[in-house]
Amino acid sequence: MPLKNIALVFICVTALAFTPHERIAPERLDWDTHFRATPDPNSNYAAVTSTIWQYGYRSTIRGNNLQIDFNFLGGVDANRSWVKRDKIRNRNVSKTLLNHEQGHVYINFLLLKNGEQILKNQGYTIQNYKRLVDKTAKDVSKFYNDMQERYDKETKHGSDLEVQQKWDAFFEQELAKF
Repeated sequence: MPLKNIALVFICVTALAFTPHERIAPERLDWDTHFRATPDPNSNYAAVTSTIWQYGYRSTIRGNNLQIDFNFLGGVDANRSWVKRDKIRNRNVSKTLLNHEQGHVYINFLLLKNGEQILKNQGYTIQNYKRLVDKTAKDVSKFYNDMQERYDKETKHGSDLEVQQKWDAFFEQELAKF
């Protein structure tokens, strides 16, 4: 390979190494895409956002060396999320309600990204990794499930606009880390 081509490859690799990477962001909700389930007629709520978080891993043990490869999945389950369109009286109500439901997606995204960091960076041994992965995942999941419940309770399901604004600021601050 001529020296000129080697220099060109070096420049390209160096440029790519310093190119800003795309920011990771959670899904942006919209009524038509993310709320396809039939509304629960017995529910007092105008909308429900169902989210998922799943993890899996593959472990390899060679001698005394343990390697764990994780994979994670999170997002909105559109087939279990619903909205009572008759409860949306106007554009402002729609915007306010969708913003509140978006908060549930943000909490799920924080679960996905922070859960990934915690699980990947934990100190595992051959003797403890199965139990520790399971316990840690349960603890992280419980923390964010409790946050989901606290979010609804504190915001009164989005109707307390002042508290909703505080949560919106919290989400903005936390999501800026990704």
